[in-house]
Amino acid sequence: MTTTQLHLYRRLLREINRQFAPASKAKVWSAQLREQWLEASRNPEPNANNLMPAQNVLTFMSNNRQYKELLAEFNPKMSEGDRIEKTARRVGLEAPQSYDANTSSPPSS
Repeated sequence: MTTTQLHLYRRLLREINRQFAPASKAKVWSAQLREQWLEASRNPEPNANNLMPAQNVLTFMSNNRQYKELLAEFNPKMSEGDRIEKTARRVGLEAPQSYDANTSSPPSS
């Protein structure tokens, strides 16, 4: 195995361990990766075309993890009313007051 292949294999293992918690059987994914990697490494002609699918998977997994982290950071869980108010403020509007039957009195004439 060349250093490039080994480096890519280690990065894939690290990404699998980051994304899959031990409760969700990261060991199963790691074992599957190891098995496929050993099978591919038995090929006497290692070339760049063999590494491209693994590099694509690694890129997808790391970008997907970063997307989820950013989504959690910038879109915290909030109620529907808060989300509507923040969306209205973002475009320069004010959301109308919502009607609450418990606290509102009927309009006086």
